[in-house]
Amino acid sequence: MNELSYYALAIVAIIVAVILLKRFVGCLFRIIVTVILMALLGAIYYYMKFYQG
Repeated sequence: MNELSYYALAIVAIIVAVILLKRFVGCLFRIIVTVILMALLGAIYYYMKFYQG
């Protein structure tokens, strides 16, 4: 392959990597937000159950 083919292949690889990274980050962000909300709801439940009695 000549140099132009390597550059084209590198550009395609970068585009695919960016698309996959965006999908992974979006999914990861949703998982983190869900875990934070679950922890917050658990803390509220714990507070209401043991301190309000």
